[in-house]
Amino acid sequence: MKKRVVAVMLIAVMTTLLAVGCGEKNSNQKEENSTKTEDTQKELEKITVTEPVRGILWAPVYAAKELGYFEEEGLDVDITAIKSDTPSAPVMAGEAQIGLWGPEMVCKLVQDGQDIQLFYTCTDKYPYSFFLAKDIKSVADLKGTAVNAARSGGSPRAYVRSILRNAGLNADGDVTYVNMDNSAVLAALESGEIKATYASPELRAQLIDAGYEPTIDIYKPEVHKEIIGSETYEMYICYAKKSYIDENPETIQHFVNACYKAAQYLDKSSVDDIVKTLQEPFKEMSNLEQIVKECKDNEIWSPDGLLTDDGVKAINNMAIEAGLITEPVDRSALINETFVKKAAGQK
Repeated sequence: MKKRVVAVMLIAVMTTLLAVGCGEKNSNQKEENSTKTEDTQKELEKITVTEPVRGILWAPVYAAKELGYFEEEGLDVDITAIKSDTPSAPVMAGEAQIGLWGPEMVCKLVQDGQDIQLFYTCTDKYPYSFFLAKDIKSVADLKGTAVNAARSGGSPRAYVRSILRNAGLNADGDVTYVNMDNSAVLAALESGEIKATYASPELRAQLIDAGYEPTIDIYKPEVHKEIIGSETYEMYICYAKKSYIDENPETIQHFVNACYKAAQYLDKSSVDDIVKTLQEPFKEMSNLEQIVKECKDNEIWSPDGLLTDDGVKAINNMAIEAGLITEPVDRSALINETFVKKAAGQK
């Protein structure tokens, strides 16, 4: 009887010890898994990317974030809008690491001796078309009217000026330039407040839906060549402080790798798939499918992030026309091509 009691007690003790041991093992496993998760999160390098406005033409950047490509490259990317006349300020102050912008202003800052360089393009073509009010028959008829041409010194203003000059108008005195948000343009055309406007892909889609036809359809290759002077114009770019690029080449390479992968995805995927991918960052865009289709059909997005020689020449000419620079900026000073070439498998 005593032996049976002792045996029962031993079994109870062993069961308890096993339970405790398993509990400790499970607990240790959970702690180990938790530590691994925390370590993975800690390994992601946080960087801030600034944008002057949410724009579909920087789609490779947004797609890279939505598809998890930045995380695959070890980056935690936060994209922040900067609503000011100097969207480059946070990058130049070191408060952000990378910026989205246009190349003309980068040309200006490089010529001014600033610590800045671009390293990737999201687009290959100049994206703006030109529309007239329905009661205006030709560009020459715009004399004495108001035209929406964005801010002074910007690429859209230089583009509109070149259209006016080609029509025989004095770009400095024959029209009054105004700067309007896209949301106000259609009503201004309808009311007669303005008689013409440049149009981004988003605005272009709205105007066509409202019954307007582009007077200058930049999507036509021959028109692009005539107005821009080149078949390419890499306008929606990524830039950083040159010193940051030199000191953090691995970070820039990871960023470019993700954007390149996203650009390849945009190039090879269907409109429906791209719309699903970009739905979250562009949830307020009611005509997203139409705009994505136009970008795809007209090969607006760059599939590789590389800038052409003709494109760089056209960018310099546009910056000179806009009064931003006095002479062309050397390609090597303007662009660091190392990272995109490596991402594309080039030497």
